Amino acid sequence: MLLLNSYVYCSRGKTDKNIMDYLLIIKAVSALLYPLSMVFLLAIMGWFLGILRWKKLAAILKLCSVTLLLLASNPIVAKWLVQSLEQQYPQQKFVSIEKHDAILVLGGGLRIPLPPALHTQIGSGSDRFWHAVRLFRAGKADEIILSGGNIFAQPEFQGEAYYASELLQQWGVPKSAIVVEAGSRNTEQNVAIIATDLLARNIQSVLLVTSAYHMPRALHAFRRLPIKVTPAAADILVRKQSAPEILQWIPSTAALSLTTIAAHEYYGQWFADLKDFIVNG
Repeated sequence: MLLLNSYVYCSRGKTDKNIMDYLLIIKAVSALLYPLSMVFLLAIMGWFLGILRWKKLAAILKLCSVTLLLLASNPIVAKWLVQSLEQQYPQQKFVSIEKHDAILVLGGGLRIPLPPALHTQIGSGSDRFWHAVRLFRAGKADEIILSGGNIFAQPEFQGEAYYASELLQQWGVPKSAIVVEAGSRNTEQNVAIIATDLLARNIQSVLLVTSAYHMPRALHAFRRLPIKVTPAAADILVRKQSAPEILQWIPSTAALSLTTIAAHEYYGQWFADLKDFIVNG
């Protein structure tokens, strides 16, 4: 329990302000390292060095900029990067999944009803909520824990998990079978805040539901907890789909989006490892 309390403390920070500052820095740094941002940074640096008449170095940076854009927007490259994450924990048939104490769903995929929207909207990644309902209906657990708030405070609005709970109830899950944790702001917070509740209620096993590409990072965050965590991946982005081969070689914004998703996951894992190394040595 002492190890758990130390882990929660280090993960959550001393105050909410510290958490927000930490998340803001992480979000800003990772955004600058996304493929499109890197393309622009390289191009700007090349342009600036060209003005300084460092022509060879300027040409190299410009070439790197174009090359990175072509690679990041190439469907083959993008799918390979996302598959490198999704294939680590492939979906399992329900018959091969044993019953657990709870189904834990990490936040993501819902758009809370911020103006001018009047209703909660289902976005990319929301398949995790429907997958949790399928598991619940299949009798794989007797309760669903929804974990996830808003990354940045939204005045007068609840955290995402609150609206996810409403959605699950509309899909037929009893309110009594839903536990809501709407205060966490990222994967690390999901784990740190929910861990105390799991152990306090003697929950020893959970089915972890999140997007397949996010599953490696999510499981890594749970690695220190004395709880059996079984992956139950949802939202498979890269599937076997018949399409003309030539389309796989044409750059597209859809491919660039996939590459950015993969980059976000890898950066998130690296940042988590770096913080773990600083805190624990």
